[in-house]
Amino acid sequence: MSDERPKRKPGRPRKEGDDHTFSITLPRHHFEYLEFLALKKRRLGASAKQAAESLLIRDLDAMEQGGYHDKEFPSD
Repeated sequence: MSDERPKRKPGRPRKEGDDHTFSITLPRHHFEYLEFLALKKRRLGASAKQAAESLLIRDLDAMEQGGYHDKEFPSD
């Protein structure tokens, strides 16, 4: 079994079947900040959930593009 990740072409339209759902628990102050960004500042979406999705997807895309999965980290 290979650790190779399948290459995804940038800008490839996603299919409806590509989406997966999961839930996370956030500290209250992080959730309140997401609400503040979404509801008060109208940034990253119209709800705390949409703001969290935007941030998570943006960071994961940046990690994938930057080759995070190929980086070596020293073990203690």
